[in-house]
Amino acid sequence: MKISYLTFGCKLNQAETDSLRRELTKSGYLAVNFGTNEEICIIRACGVTCNASYTTREHVRRAKRNGAYVIVAGCLENKELTEIDFIGQTNELIIKHLKEHFNPNNENIHTENIVIDKTRAFVKIQTGCNFQCAYCIIPSLRGKSISVEKEKIIAELKFLETEGYQEVILTGVNICSYKYGNLTLAGLLKEILKQTSIPRFRLGSLDPRLIDNDLIKIYKNPRLMPHWHLSLQSGSDNVLKLMRRGYTTDQYAKIVDKVRTLYPQFSFTTDIIVGFPGETDQNFLETIAFIKKIKFAKVHVFPFSPRRDTPAQNMKPQVQDKTKTERVKILNTKAKLIAKNFYKEFINQNKEILFEQKKSGYWFGYSPEYIRIKLKSTKNLHNNIVLVKITNRNIVIE
Repeated sequence: MKISYLTFGCKLNQAETDSLRRELTKSGYLAVNFGTNEEICIIRACGVTCNASYTTREHVRRAKRNGAYVIVAGCLENKELTEIDFIGQTNELIIKHLKEHFNPNNENIHTENIVIDKTRAFVKIQTGCNFQCAYCIIPSLRGKSISVEKEKIIAELKFLETEGYQEVILTGVNICSYKYGNLTLAGLLKEILKQTSIPRFRLGSLDPRLIDNDLIKIYKNPRLMPHWHLSLQSGSDNVLKLMRRGYTTDQYAKIVDKVRTLYPQFSFTTDIIVGFPGETDQNFLETIAFIKKIKFAKVHVFPFSPRRDTPAQNMKPQVQDKTKTERVKILNTKAKLIAKNFYKEFINQNKEILFEQKKSGYWFGYSPEYIRIKLKSTKNLHNNIVLVKITNRNIVIE
């Protein structure tokens, strides 16, 4: 029984798909690429923006046209789609449904379609969110914060050790709210470092409202990669207040200062929403100034997308689409210049690069600071950590 997997959106979705694929493969189902005559297609939906919901819909319809039995999970906004055969709210429900209805018979399968695992693994440690940001639909799709049991996380990590993974990203909707008994996120990391041997760990998106000193201090451990994706959304205090983010740019900057006191070249990436209702030209200029101040390694820029049943949907004044498009273009250009200046700090330094893929004679991988590096080599560097001298020529600006 051949199953293809399509995953849209965040690292949490990727973690859930990876975990599901591993479980189903162990049960005898074969993972294949999308569009290779699969009997079943499992689509992990994203509803964070209008475009994401549209993309999910289009691929559901495409999978059905290809003749697949379509299962949809994740942040599904359009539950009424007639092309969906089954909605799996959890991996456990999907596995139960498949075992009840489909026998994993793998005879006469063409192995060239088998999906190859990536170098980095994603592991879910939490889902849901207790906050109600004005623009966000995810709490209504994922519910309140729920943390995965420590023992389950450790068991999955130990399995990934046996599979040879060199790096794991711990992810969720809001992993800073992790709580299992008395164990916080910092406590969980301590247990992971104690009980596993995987060389590199990263965290998914972090919430500035919930960063504490315990989490910062533990980053002295070299197995914790010196990079955070610290969610910002706007560099204007006025817009942050309208967004109901619960912090100021000053509070955000103090977190960055604390971390860089411990590790001066610590890398920060973030998300910015431009064109949020009420964002003025002055507010936008404040955002540009703030990203210069922080020296982000990368900024993911999104135009505001009104989502149903969120306060921001009806906020006034709405920013015109033309203005949003212009601001996205300007901010992307500024962000790349800021990233280039940040990368200059690493020139002539030796960094351990975990290489993942080869393209046009070059191997591509990431430094501990999540800087993408390319290296020309005839050797097979896949899943190898190699000490590389950083130069202008081997830094990849994404």
